[in-house]
This record gives sequence, structure tokens and C-alpha cells, in this order.
Amino acid sequence: MRSMGLFCLLLCSIFSLHKQAVVAAAERPLMTHYSGSLVRPGGEDAEILRRFECLLIHDAESSFFHVLDDPRQGCPWPDSFGDLQLSSQSVVQPHLTYMYEDTDWFLPLPPLQLSLPSPAAEETEWKLGNWTYRLLEKTESRQERVWSIEAKEPRGRRQKLLVNQESGVLVEAEMDVFMGRGDRFQLTIRKTSTEPVPAAQLENLTAVRQDLLKLQATLNRRPDALLAELSERQIQDTSVALESLAGKAEGTPLQRLVSRISSDTSQQQSRVMAVANRAGAMVNSVFPGFALQLISGGNLESKDLAGQTVILHFWEYRDKPLAEPYGQTGYLEFLSNQFRNQKLSVIGVCCNPELDNPQTLRQAQRSARKTAEFMNLSYVIGHDDGTLLKTVGDPRENRGQLPLWVVIGPDGKVLHYHAGFYEIDTAVGLKALHEVVTSSLR
Repeated sequence: MRSMGLFCLLLCSIFSLHKQAVVAAAERPLMTHYSGSLVRPGGEDAEILRRFECLLIHDAESSFFHVLDDPRQGCPWPDSFGDLQLSSQSVVQPHLTYMYEDTDWFLPLPPLQLSLPSPAAEETEWKLGNWTYRLLEKTESRQERVWSIEAKEPRGRRQKLLVNQESGVLVEAEMDVFMGRGDRFQLTIRKTSTEPVPAAQLENLTAVRQDLLKLQATLNRRPDALLAELSERQIQDTSVALESLAGKAEGTPLQRLVSRISSDTSQQQSRVMAVANRAGAMVNSVFPGFALQLISGGNLESKDLAGQTVILHFWEYRDKPLAEPYGQTGYLEFLSNQFRNQKLSVIGVCCNPELDNPQTLRQAQRSARKTAEFMNLSYVIGHDDGTLLKTVGDPRENRGQLPLWVVIGPDGKVLHYHAGFYEIDTAVGLKALHEVVTSSLR
């Protein structure tokens, strides 16, 4: 009898410990993993253009996502994660980026979690952004109780979703995607697993999430940014954040993201160093003479600009695709108008490779003129055979990108050399460029 009592006591203790473990696991955030693909429909000839993965870390109070897109051509890492705002689309949202017909396309994913209406009933509708969602029926998917939902928006796109009835977390979805001139594609995503965050990882994972969100806010990028290039300030801020991120992330589900940030930051530092070396060689040197053919007709030679402060803006000046950082050209136009009567000349140098081919030359010139007309640019735009850009240093040869900005002083010497976009000052615009110009014109 005594041994039987001890045995029962042992069973009760085991049951109690098991119950405590189950409760503790239930109180921890969940990690839901997804796999997805972007497909060009075609029946048996359907083509998978991009495969991707997603991670959703969620509990009753918050949800954090990370999209694992193509590390070279996909969503830039600063925009691949964030807090999921269920009632808003004003912050970074899960998305892919895909190059189609020479244009980068921003492709939002179906919602990884929905705030379901209360009470939830069949045919209930609600709006989120431009989308109207409608509950169809309760059903089951892989032993999970789900709502079947359809969504549509004014441009004709459609979504079909299955989401968990209790949490609103996505189980699977497919949606229409249009790129190019209305070409239709299909994006699919399915949940592959869900498990609680391991207790041993919880503290570090929480800290990494907080640090990543703080870094994202510090970088201060647009939610729909497509540019992978960071400014020098952003690279420095990222380097500082990595000092603590790397150790905390080890062994957590966000380790891959932090490793990618570290690798990309090293590459970007190399790019910035190459530009800095080139700038060091150019600044204070006499700028070489040049001649440009103007897209409006006629020619322009450097000798015509003697005694003036000159901004050379090397960019593709193509109307399709008209991609970022085209908006910075508007600030350049403002700067041109501001100092038009103070011996400042702004010269756009068109770097479209189609200008080098006699068969596409006229088309490229028309494209540049359309860009100038669309943006109401009054400064002159010209081109040569690419010699001038090679002379000053094409940043694309060091994993950088256009535009390239070169400021030449009245004495013909280089005052300023900058590759890539500028960070925008809300009061001044291109503040760094503005300060160089005002100093030269004094």
C-alpha cells in the first residue's frame, strides 16, 4: 500500500510538472514559418520566378516578421523585417522586390496576420488599405480551424486566404500580382510549422527584436524603399548596432538576418571606401576638359563654363524605369533655380548605355527629354560616349550606383565628389550639396 501511495504521488508530480511545462510553453511567443513562391502562370509550363521564406514571431500583444528574400536581388535587409501593425499599412509591411523588364517592383505579401472582425460571421466585410476582405466560411486545414477569406481591391487584384479562427494568423494564401504592362503573376505562401520560442532563446530573441526595430527607426528609410544602398551615416549606425546584435542573435531564429546585415555592411563599407579614395584623388585637382552633346540640340564645352561653379549630375535620365533616387533630381532643380543668377551652372550628364548605340541613340535622347519634361527640369542635360564618367570614376564598378555628383569651383578645381543618394534635410533638401555650393559662391 505504501509503495502504491508513493507511485501515485510520483505520477501526480510528473503530471503537475508536465502541466506547468505546457502552460509555460503556451505563454511563450510562437514562431510560425512560411515558404512561398512568385510564379508566372502557364499550366504545365508555369515558371517559378522567386522562392522565399517568412518568419512570424507572435503572441497576444505583438507580431514581428522577417521576409527571407533573395539576398542579392530581393528586398533590402532594412525593409525585410518589422512590427506587424494589423490595423495599418503605414509602416514597413512584408513584401518582395523583383526586377521585371528593367524595373524593380514592390510586391506586398498577403497579410501574415489579420485582425478579424468581432463578432466574426460569414459574409462579414471590412477594409484594410485598398483591400476589402470578406469572411466566407469556417473550415479546417491540416487539423487547424480556419476562416476561408477572399479579398479584392479596385484595380482587380484578388486574394484567397485561410487564417486561424482564433489568432488571425495566416495558414495559406494565394494572390494576383501584376507587373510590367499588366502582366499577371501569382504569389503563393503556406505555413510550414509553428512552435513556441525555446525558453533558452526568449530573452536574447526579445532583445534582438528590440535592437533591430531601433536600428530600423534610426536608418529612417521610406517604407516602400527599393534601394539597397545605405548612406555613410546609415552604414555607421548599422556598424555600431552590430556590435551588440551579433552576440545576442547567435542561436536564435534571427541569426540569419543579423549575419546578412553583417555581410552587407562589410560590402557597403568597401564601396564607401572606394568612393572615398576616388574622392580623395579628385578633390582639389583640376577637372579635365569635356564636351557634351545636349539633348535639346547643340553642344556644350567645359570652356563655356569658365569662372562658374558647376554641378555635374551623372545619372541615366531614363523615363522608363523612372526609379529612385529620381526624387533627388527635383531638389537639384530647386538648387539650380535658387542660385541661377549667381554663376551656378547645373549640368545633367545622361549615362544611359543606349546612347552609345547608333540604333538606340534617338530613343535614348527622347527618353531623357521626357524625363526632363515630366520633372520640369530647366537645367541642361547632355551626353558623350561615356568617356567623362569613366574619367571621373563610375561608382557602379565598386558595387555603388548612380547618381554621381561632382562640383567644380570657379578656378576649375573639384570641390566635391559624392556617389549615390544624399540624405534629405527637411528644411534644406540636399544639405551637403547646398553647403558646398553656397561656400563656393561667397
